[in-house]
Amino acid sequence: MDRFLQTLSITCILMGLTATVVFAQEPDSTDTKKTASVERPIEEITVVGQQSLTRLRLRMDEKEAEIYNLFNANNSSRRMDIICTKRRPTGTYMLKSECEPRFLKQLRVEKARDARMGIGVGYSQLDLVGLSAQDFTNLQNEILALMASNKDFARYLADLVDLTENYERLSKAMLPEQ
Repeated sequence: MDRFLQTLSITCILMGLTATVVFAQEPDSTDTKKTASVERPIEEITVVGQQSLTRLRLRMDEKEAEIYNLFNANNSSRRMDIICTKRRPTGTYMLKSECEPRFLKQLRVEKARDARMGIGVGYSQLDLVGLSAQDFTNLQNEILALMASNKDFARYLADLVDLTENYERLSKAMLPEQ
């Protein structure tokens, strides 16, 4: 009986090796035509190069503009629109972008008009923010509601966070603290 089992096991092993050799051979021309017609996904390799600080800053500005435009188009009130202006601070030639909600800009105009008329003098940016605290709460609620309802808006915000983190990491690496 042992002799029979040895013969059977040797036969099975030889058949397995024979099958392996047959399947490992190259397919004939008819097989290649069959496999060529079957679509295989093309592998992609994405190479991301290191970007300069200037380019990252530019991309951040573009993304902010997209966010503000999308928010302004979808918010509930024109009063909540975010308005961006460029100005040159005193003593420099560099343009600086300043973005603020329309309600804050209107409040500043009102306070400046009042100051010219002698009604109220001496206010700071912090005073204006304190006077419009309810409007800022409403603005925050508008932003959160738009994030929940508009996936593009949420994705733009996430992209801006990624860009900002990359910018800060690169600036720390390139410009060590002094």
